[in-house]
Amino acid sequence: MLFTGYLILFNISCGLDTFYVLNGSIYTNHTPLWNDPDIATGAYFDFTITEERDPGEPTRFIGFDVYYKIYKSSSILQSQVEDLISISDRSDSNNDAANKLIESYKYQPLRGAGFYDMNVLFPSELNSVQENTKKSTRVNIRLSDYRNTYFSQIKIKTDDMADFQNLYGNSSRVIPIRKHPNNLTFNFDALAPQFQPLNGDEDVNSNGTSTESCWYVSMFALGKGMDESYSPIYSNIVYLGSVKIPLE
Repeated sequence: MLFTGYLILFNISCGLDTFYVLNGSIYTNHTPLWNDPDIATGAYFDFTITEERDPGEPTRFIGFDVYYKIYKSSSILQSQVEDLISISDRSDSNNDAANKLIESYKYQPLRGAGFYDMNVLFPSELNSVQENTKKSTRVNIRLSDYRNTYFSQIKIKTDDMADFQNLYGNSSRVIPIRKHPNNLTFNFDALAPQFQPLNGDEDVNSNGTSTESCWYVSMFALGKGMDESYSPIYSNIVYLGSVKIPLE
């Protein structure tokens, strides 16, 4: 899925209209699906974000963010994902989709271990640039380990990189973490309830039932900016996919 567009917020001040432009794109290279039988090699998210800077337009673009939700029921996941995609497909509903994602369905921002206080997962790198330019970054995210063969990580590759590197240039792999005060991992342990999603966790929809011993995680990406009152403004949302995480 490809999203390329502008989010314009008008502000009336001293009789003048002021607007802010979020200019960028999100393109999915690999979109995992929760019902994919290959839960090992295919259970990763791969997408490209492109930020464009036009110094002729006022902007308070912060960067790109990824939001996730953990589900007990695959049917509820599917229903809510389809609803969000339907809203995002309406050309006049960019902000409606983001608000439904965050306010109604309570999706939470994904972060990397050791970088929990970031405003967004992928901060803007072009706000200080004075000329027209753009920067593309390919992102690879695996949420959980799988049988000591595939490991959770967030890696990126920009145009000037020969290969993928750890997020933020970290010396060791950056592990994606939940927004949860006591349990940050996506490695759900069947023998340790403290390492499983719980009813009441703000990042969990525990409604419905499942015939499998697993949880499901859905993720979306969006561009994020800020208006003059420091309130967030959003681009349209892009579905990154969903994965099944077995209780091991």
